Amino acid sequence: MHRIINWNELWKAIYINSPERLEKSRDPAAAWDRRAAAYRRITRGEKEATRLELEILNLQGGETVLDVGAGTGRLAVPIARTAAHVTALDPSEGMLNVLQERMAAERLTNYSCVKMRLEDAVIGRDIEPHDLVIAAFSLGFYDLAAALEKLDSAATRAVHLFWHAGEWRGPEEMALYRAVFGEEATMRKGYPDYIFPVNILHDAGVYTNVRIYNAVWETVYDSPEEAARTWAAMHNPRMEDLSPVRDYFGRVLYRDEAGKYVETTRRPTAAIWWEK
Repeated sequence: MHRIINWNELWKAIYINSPERLEKSRDPAAAWDRRAAAYRRITRGEKEATRLELEILNLQGGETVLDVGAGTGRLAVPIARTAAHVTALDPSEGMLNVLQERMAAERLTNYSCVKMRLEDAVIGRDIEPHDLVIAAFSLGFYDLAAALEKLDSAATRAVHLFWHAGEWRGPEEMALYRAVFGEEATMRKGYPDYIFPVNILHDAGVYTNVRIYNAVWETVYDSPEEAARTWAAMHNPRMEDLSPVRDYFGRVLYRDEAGKYVETTRRPTAAIWWEK
């Protein structure tokens, strides 16, 4: 097939245009260790997007699952309730420490942690093949084609990816990014959307299923100030003037019946999967 666009090379060109992406790729462990507490905070009360992703996975009882970029265990922990075994792969010790705490709180022992980048892992040596391989919002690789090939080689039944469709944040939060970082820097944040991995896989002869849906993310805070400081810890740890962040949460938060402050966002999301 004649290819007009080399989607992987285009992905690389966009990737290296961002200092933030390059910093994360050089030392992802340090980048995510700094964010582990904040990441746990923003995903602690999240239910709806996780429920839908678990439904899409259609996990069969007794299967083994490799969760690539498992983070604090948003998916790995509920998956462990059904799976025979879950392997959580992540370069961040801070993230994996939170995952282990969550597993212990639910008295789940059918899991293992591998502190390593996918790029450095050798399938069959560092990680054995698993029935199901998942990568949920963890495709931040420089060479996406090589990463997708490795994900495929690690699966014996299916691979499931979750990635954003369209803009990587909603309009309100994109406006906040522009207020904090400026227009040019904002354009260099985030990653290209789902059409890139789909087309890279297509060019490699892997024809995927794609489902586009609105993922509902809900975060509960004790106060607007906690929301602002958590956002800053995640996105701009050296930020001193939190005024634009406070303004943002002043607009988007609402009080629930328990008096908590809730942020609800709806993001167009792509579930991409293929059977082996």
